[in-house]
Amino acid sequence: MTSGEGDYLGLLLDVIKTNAVDDHPYLSLSRCVNRNQKHLVCSACMDVCPKGVYDRTQKEKPKWNECQSCGLCVAACPTRCIAPSPANSKRHLLLAEKQGEVVLSCSRSEKLTGHIEECLALLPWECLAYLALGGKLILNLKSCKDCPHEDCLELLEDQLYKLKCFLGEDGYAKYVSVCLEDEADAPTEGVSRRDFFRSMALSGKKTTALVLSDVVGSKVDAMIYRRMLARRVRELALQDERFSCRMNLPWIKESCYGCGICALLCPNGALEIGEEQDGMRSVMITPHKCTGCGVCKAVCRDGCIEDICAVNVPHLDSVMLAQVTSRSCEGCGKAINPAGSETLCIACRQKKKK
Repeated sequence: MTSGEGDYLGLLLDVIKTNAVDDHPYLSLSRCVNRNQKHLVCSACMDVCPKGVYDRTQKEKPKWNECQSCGLCVAACPTRCIAPSPANSKRHLLLAEKQGEVVLSCSRSEKLTGHIEECLALLPWECLAYLALGGKLILNLKSCKDCPHEDCLELLEDQLYKLKCFLGEDGYAKYVSVCLEDEADAPTEGVSRRDFFRSMALSGKKTTALVLSDVVGSKVDAMIYRRMLARRVRELALQDERFSCRMNLPWIKESCYGCGICALLCPNGALEIGEEQDGMRSVMITPHKCTGCGVCKAVCRDGCIEDICAVNVPHLDSVMLAQVTSRSCEGCGKAINPAGSETLCIACRQKKKK
């Protein structure tokens, strides 16, 4: 484990310590899709939660006393504004520390192998990608074929689809191996079901609080998986100049003039509009912050974002998305449409009238 990865694993410990008092996920409302705009309504956490913890009116606080801390909402959230519970964070931390080949199985497997999760759908695709790029990821999915939980299956399929899009066909074949049919094809090292459920019992709230009682940190959200992934991709890019991955990013039309409404309402602050220089503005994006939620497209007043498309990127740090023709308001300096005849933005024109 490199020092950089260690720093981010330390942040995972912050998640655990922060939420150690209540063993349930942590919701960052400020980054929820529904928080600051009404163009795009999201119900992912509500749809997947088996206990109806999240309020469909989106006005009440989650009913944490009814939460069973399964973690499905964490993996389902499109903006990653829900952090895992302390117990789940602890397991993910131990998993992230593994080097080389990693085997994942669910608790329903006839033969438990490698790292065991109650359900593999609980692991966000970013976490799976982080593990895959660290060596080799082996997924024991044999028991998933007969899983009675359709929501879990759909979520797992979605996570694997996103993982495949990120790695590409060749990368997926190189870094990921799936065991579906014959149990003999799966890795032979395993643990008994008795030992597994004993280890699950030991990862409860009291044990978590005891082990991590000396950890001090501030609130950290589920975007930690993306920051960890960005670090690993950066290291791989330094080793191999040909390395690239795919991220779903907004496709900017030529009609864009950099008004900045998309950057203002982006839940994770992935977009940034540069200052005007010689009639041009730069639209920058940080791929590991962009979750492809589509808010930017929904709120664009001029329809300047055509779609959210898979784009090859050499790393997940800040890159230029586009350079657009722009003009600055003579009153406040904000971007205005260069094709128009006005020299002031709407706000400055209203002030002038008053």
